[in-house]
Amino acid sequence: MGQQEVIDVLQKSNKPLSRSQIAKILKVNEALISRILNTLLKFDEIKCIELDRYQVAQLLGWDSPWRRTRFYYCLSISESKDFPSLAKGK
Repeated sequence: MGQQEVIDVLQKSNKPLSRSQIAKILKVNEALISRILNTLLKFDEIKCIELDRYQVAQLLGWDSPWRRTRFYYCLSISESKDFPSLAKGK
């Protein structure tokens, strides 16, 4: 498991993904994904948005998220029409 696998998952997704969503797709531990995401962020390979729990509820349709959540994405999807408007700062 390496950085390229995480980048591939994010590039194939048409929306930003949380750490737990990425870990579930790749079937690996969330702690490992966290380390990889931090490295990718450090070198500007990916971007991150942090939404409060109300924005998360709107974006994902969750009834009552209990905390803010970070979502990760590749620059290539940020201009997509499917990219959530909350992530664009609107």
